[in-house]
Order: sequence, then structure tokens, then C-alpha cells
Amino acid sequence: MNRIIHKRNNNNTKNDNKKEDKDTSKSYIDDDSFEIQLWSKDFLNSTTGLWIIQLKTLLKKHFILQSRSWKTVLFLIVISPLIVMLLLKFVSYLFTFLTESELHPSKISLNGVDNCYGPEGSNECINFMFTNCVDSNVCQRDNAIDQIMSNFVEANNKRMNYNWETDYNKWENWDNDKLKIQVKERHDVIHVPNGKFIYDYVAEHQNYTNYGLIFDIKNTNGVTNYRYQVLYNSTAHFNSTERHSLSMRIVSVARGLDEAIVKYANSNPNATTKFNIEVKDFPTIGYEGYGEVGMMYYAPIVFFCISMVIFVHLLSSVVSEKETKVRYSMEMMGLKRSVYWTSWAILYIIYYALNAIFTIIIGKLFGYSFFLKTDSMVLFLLFFLYGIAMGAAAMFITTLVNRTKTAVLIGISILIIGFVFIYLFCGEKMSYTLWSENANPIYRKIFSCLIPFFNFTKIFVDIKYKASVNYNMATASVIEGEEYKWYDIYNKPDNLIDDIENADSYDIEPTIHAFYYLLVNTLIFFVLSLYCDNIIPNIYGNKKPFYYFLLPSYWKGENSYISDKQWIKETQEKYPCKIDINKLDDDVKESYKYTCSAKLNKDPVKIINLRKEFGKFRNKKVAVKNTCLSVNKDMVLVLLGQNGAGKSTTMNIISGLSPSSAGDILIYNKSVKKNPEAIQSDLGICPQDDILFKDLTAMEHLKLYSGLKGAEDSNELNEFLNNRLKAVQLYTVRNARSKTYSGGMKRRLSMIISTIGDPKVILLDEPTTGMDPVNRRYVWRFIEEFKKDRSIFLTTHSMEEADALGDEIIIMSDGVIKAIGDCTHLKNKFGNGYHISVIVDINNVEKFKAVASKMVPGIHLADDSAGALLYELSYEQTNYIPGFVKYLDENPDNYVNNWGMSQTTLEEVFLNVIHGNSTNKSKEE
Repeated sequence: MNRIIHKRNNNNTKNDNKKEDKDTSKSYIDDDSFEIQLWSKDFLNSTTGLWIIQLKTLLKKHFILQSRSWKTVLFLIVISPLIVMLLLKFVSYLFTFLTESELHPSKISLNGVDNCYGPEGSNECINFMFTNCVDSNVCQRDNAIDQIMSNFVEANNKRMNYNWETDYNKWENWDNDKLKIQVKERHDVIHVPNGKFIYDYVAEHQNYTNYGLIFDIKNTNGVTNYRYQVLYNSTAHFNSTERHSLSMRIVSVARGLDEAIVKYANSNPNATTKFNIEVKDFPTIGYEGYGEVGMMYYAPIVFFCISMVIFVHLLSSVVSEKETKVRYSMEMMGLKRSVYWTSWAILYIIYYALNAIFTIIIGKLFGYSFFLKTDSMVLFLLFFLYGIAMGAAAMFITTLVNRTKTAVLIGISILIIGFVFIYLFCGEKMSYTLWSENANPIYRKIFSCLIPFFNFTKIFVDIKYKASVNYNMATASVIEGEEYKWYDIYNKPDNLIDDIENADSYDIEPTIHAFYYLLVNTLIFFVLSLYCDNIIPNIYGNKKPFYYFLLPSYWKGENSYISDKQWIKETQEKYPCKIDINKLDDDVKESYKYTCSAKLNKDPVKIINLRKEFGKFRNKKVAVKNTCLSVNKDMVLVLLGQNGAGKSTTMNIISGLSPSSAGDILIYNKSVKKNPEAIQSDLGICPQDDILFKDLTAMEHLKLYSGLKGAEDSNELNEFLNNRLKAVQLYTVRNARSKTYSGGMKRRLSMIISTIGDPKVILLDEPTTGMDPVNRRYVWRFIEEFKKDRSIFLTTHSMEEADALGDEIIIMSDGVIKAIGDCTHLKNKFGNGYHISVIVDINNVEKFKAVASKMVPGIHLADDSAGALLYELSYEQTNYIPGFVKYLDENPDNYVNNWGMSQTTLEEVFLNVIHGNSTNKSKEE
């Protein structure tokens, strides 16, 4: 086993002049022996390919997370189909209740004629129009009919307690000129010219007239024949909640007219004629099994929901990993995209398979004929193939959105669209019309290839109309279904279902075709998922060209090794510098020249003219402006800068997460711009945000990322991972889920994850944010020891951290490097030298000032407050310091009460550089 054993007093990684400056800043390192165990090739399985190991690792991660959210899994697989079956049972009960037997119906007394109501229940209406002229004839008003109608109104007033006008002389008498009149109040009885007038008026003014009466009285051989025709509005009176509503009203009118005619024919105005009628329905016998007939009408809609629950869950799960960036963290550690999508596909194939099995079992337990009389394998294929087709569609949708809420909203929208679609096409006529071979083949092919629930409905209808109970309208009886066997899927439905009207005219495709189309749906959406995932920009803006699959490098692989000399030359030619280098600091100019020198630059990491722009035109913002930089091994490069200075953007570009607008990076002779995947084996990253799975433990995280590097679980690997956890004081909580960790603990775990596989280049973006001082020093110690043979990029806002760890420090502002060098060099160049504070007796202040000016020519008095003096000495005045310090220490004149001395801080250097930049910004050419 490879190990680094290091003691504090043996640290020789710094040059002598730098080590002297850092001895005080690194006093945090323990005197005890500190041991780091290195990654070993023995962890890797030489017989199993990396692709398979990564797939096994991701599947293990999936199953661990699913087991810890077992309630959700139980709901998706078992409870959702159970709820659907219970809902169908309730629907079946309702239909059974509505069609139950009624052996002793109650008798109903016939009332009189109700008042009319106009549109929307208004009083703008006419109760009766009557005439004695048939059709369009022209004739004189008949006094006999007036008397009959008067008798009718009088009797109806008594029955209904109304006060309609009984004097026919006071009734309105309309002529043809009144055809266009619009009634504004309720009219009792109106005489009109003829039957054609009634027809024309009703056609012109719909829903205003209650009844029309056309009388035709003829006397033949002394026998009077009283005939009348009743015109009524069936739509206005129909109410499905009143079983006899329409027929009862017509009978009431006829009964009233018959009474009036009899009274008139009796020729005795004082005679009373009254017909009392009671009606009673025949006994009704309920239809056994009709509840399931009604239930199956809604069955395709609710069965559709079972798979849609998993559909929405898949959308949420996959997009959540994008939104939290854990997916991109895994890709940066070497995860292949094909492995990522395959792992999700396998997980949800298992989900849909189990869901289909439990749906069938529960359906059979509930005794539904659809399940009992259909071959179990046919049912399994129906629910399973439809499920995976919708799952593939969900994967495609996840490539288009980056927010979980948006994904869930889209899922719910598709659920609603599916409801409407299945509601429209679950009937055999509509479904088979579209599936008919005589139908337009273009629409049918589009629907079949792109809409899974179109195929689901076809299969469901085929099975339903053979295996389920059906209602025969001709005989008003329920017919038991037949068994639907496996070979029936190869037959056309018109050969299976005898009671489909005009079945021969449909020439419908066999059921097996819809199964084939579900497989086509799955293939199309899965391929689209892989394609769109590559060409649609991710949250960092990274994408491949739309023709990437046509490139030979995609199929044959690309030689990722590039000659550094050739790369330096080509990169400068392709991406010329857009800033005036001569206006930069001398050290920065020297760094530019060294980096761009093909002869001198042998560093493993080279950055040339790196540039990143966001937005376009007026909204364009340049985050990184033509950075040139090279980093050697055994080095921690610290990037300092204000928020928005370009530090994190630079790190994202180096990692390959975000594409550069110009320029390129070469990491161990591999171009980030040309082949970002090639650098993943050499790279580790600790992002600015904690990218962790909240339900995985620290050890499970490390095993996950070890698997992505190609390692399989073993005792040696466990020992290695325990060593890393101990190094940052996480060993005791290694089996606790990360959601229970504090912010500092999560940062330590993220930092350790970045070191898995011992990559040659490590990117640490503010790794110690939120840590307490004790644990921060454990992390510092680890970084200091781990940098051997590695290049480490570190961003921080802690000047203490930069001072402690930085072998070289870069100060950035507005996307430009403003200063570069080690800590001592920066302090000497941009610092204020040394500070000497002196407390002098108030009476001797002027005398001491004279002594100080004499001993240190040009000394600067920065502050004078009531005897508290603060002097600043530049590095050019260093030669005068020993003598001045000796004077202060011996205090021969007794002027000094107290004194102290300190060197300038890195924070002062940073502020000096930044403030200087605010008045002298680099301008682009």
C-alpha cells in the first residue's frame, strides 16, 4: 500500500526563503505524525469494464435511496393501483345502485299544467298558443274552440291554484304581423292565425313558447269529431332526475283538454267534468353485472393514472439531480452519460414491471372480468409496455427543463391532456375509426409513434370489448365477456367482437400492432433523450453540436493527447488576446509570457487567453478576460477576488462544466475545449455549493465516487476511505446521512470526495466555508500534505487560508489577473511594509517624533492619537529597523511606555490591489 508519512519538522516542499515566512502561518499543523493513504490500482477491477462498474455503482445508489424512501416506493407500486381499484369499485356500486330492482313502484297523481318559463328561468314566455286553422290555412276564429280553451283554463286554475284569464274575449288575438314580436312578460293564452304561425314563431323565438294547440273540429253526419294536436318543447322540459317529467306533462295537457271538450259537448255550462288520473310504473328488474359495465367506461381513464404517477415521479427525480447539480458533480468525476441514463431506465423498468404485476393481482382479487378473463401476459404487456413508453417520454422531457417544479407542472399538464385524450378515444367507434386501415395513414402513424396513450387506448378497447361484460342495447341485457387469450392479439378486433356495429367497414389493425408501436414509442423517446441531453445547453451552458453523432471521434474515440508546444502555438493563433497586456502588472506580464512560451512552459496545466462572456449585445458581460496562467505540480494556486471577479467561472471552465467563449486549457496534454470528457480521470472538484445526496451517508458517498473511478467494494477500499474520513474528522459520523450534517461537515465531505482517485488536478471552490477553526485546520493540513505531485486550484475569501496554503496567489478583479506571486512577494510589492505602534507619554510626543525621524529617514506617521503613534515602514527602510527596534526596547530617554511591531497582512495587500484597480481598469482593445 502506497503511503505518505510526513512530520511537520520534515516539510521541505517550500523553498528556504518562503519557508521562513510561512513557519508562523503554519503553526496549526500538529507535531504528531500525519499519514495519508494513497489511491491504489489494486482497487480497480481489471476484468470488469469501467462502464459496467459505473452502472453497478449507480444502481446501488438508486436502490439505497429508494429503500430509504420506501413509503414512496410502496405508493408507486402497490397503493396507487389499489386506490384505482377501490375507485372503480365505488363507480361500480353507483351504477349498480342506479339500476337496482324496483318491484313495487309508487303511484303518482297527475297534476295540472305548470306555468311556463322563458330562457334562463325568466317570466318572458307564452303558456299556450292555439288556433283552429291547420297548417297555413286562413279561417275564421271558432267560438267553440274559444269555449273549450276557457273550460281548460278554468279547470287548470282550480288544480294549480292559478289565476289565468278565463274570459276568451280578453285573450290576445295575434295576426301575422306579430310574428317578430318579442314577449317581455308571461302570457297565459294567445290565439294565433294558424298552425304555420306557431311553427314559424317557435323557430324564430326559441324556448319562449310552452305549448302550441291546433284544433280541427269536424261534424260528419251529426257526429262531432274533436281533434287536436299538441306541440311541445321536449328539450325545455327534459330533466333526467324526474323519471316521468316529459310524458307526465303531455298527459296533463291532454287530460285538461279532454275535460274541457267533454264539458263543452255536454251543453251544460254548470256541469262539472273531472278526470283524476294516477300513473304507476311497471316493476323494474335490475341488470346483474351492470355495475361493471358502467365501471369499464371509466376504467381506461383511471388505469392511465397508475402509470402517470410513476411518470411524474420520474420527472421529479431526474430533474432534481440536475437542479441540485449532483449529476454534474458525478460527471466531473468520470460518470458516462450513457451509464447515467441506463441506470435510470433500469430503475424505472423495475418500477413499471412491479407496478404492472401488482395491478394485475389486485384487479383479479377484486374480481373484475377484464382481469379474470384476459391472459395475464397480455395484461402485463399492456401495463408494462405502456409504462416504459411513458417513462422514456419522461426522460425526454427532463432534457428540456432544469427545475423540478417546472417538470412536475409539465407532468400534471400531460396527465390532464391524457385524461381528455382517453375520454375521447376510449369508445370503440372513435378508436376504431382512427385505427381503421381505411383512415388517413399519416395521422395514424403520427399518433401511434408519438403518443403512447393512443396505443394504450387501442389495446384496452380491444380487450375490453371481448373480455369485459357489455350491455346489449337491443335486448337491454348484460352480456358476459369471453376469454381473451394470447393468440387473440394477432387477430383483428372485427373478428373478435360480434356486436360492433358495421364492424366489417372498419378493417381494424390487430392488437399486436399497438404493442409494437409502444416499443417504437420507447425507442424514439429514449434516443431523443440521449440526443437532446447532448445538444441542449445544461445549466452551465455546456452542449455539443447538433451533428455530434456524425463526427468520427464520437464513434471511434479521439486521441486526447496533444503536443503542448503545438497547442500553445495554435491556441494563441486561434484566440488572440483582447486586452492590453502592457497595462498589466509586471509580474502578470511575465506570467503571460511564460505561459505562452512553447520553449519554457513545461507545467502540466496551461491556460491561454481564457475568456467567458454572458449575454449578448447590450446585456453582454465579460466574466473572465483573457486569462493566461500555468500551474506546476506540488502547488496550491489560490485565487482571490471580490464576488463576481471571475474565480468560480474560471473553475467551472477548467472543470469542463461551462464552455469558454474563447481560449483553451491544457491539462496533462488534454484540451478541455476539444475533449472535456478526457480530463475527467485527471480531475477532482469541490464545488462552491455542497452537491450531496441528502439520504446517503459519508461512506456511501465515497463508495459512489470510487465506483465512478472504477473501484469495486473491497476491504482495501474501505480502509482507504476510512483513512480519508479520519483525515477530516468525519470517521465517527461516516454512517450518518448527510442531511444530518452541519454546513462545515458537508464542506469537509465535499472536499474529500474531490480527492477520490487521487486526481492530478483538484479544484477547490471555497472548501472551508462554514467550518470552525479547529476543523478548518484539519482540512488545511490535509491539503498541504495531499498536494504532492498534484496541482490544486483553490478559491477563498479567507486571507488567513490563502496565506497558509498558497504557494502562489492570484488576485483577480473584473475578470482580469491583477497580481500574482507567493505571499511574501505580494506583501513586499503591494503591502505597506511593517507597522510599529508606540505609546508615548503625552509630554514627550514631539521629542519622540524627532528621534524617530532621525533614526529612520522618511518614516511615515500613519496615526497620532493622544500619544498613541502608528508608524509605517516600507520594505526599502528595512535596514533601519534593527536600530530603531533596539532603541524602543532599551528606551534610553524614557519616552516610550509600550510598543509593538507587525508585518503588513495579506488582506491589506488585497485591498491595495483592488482599490488600485478601481481607478485603473484594464481596457479591451
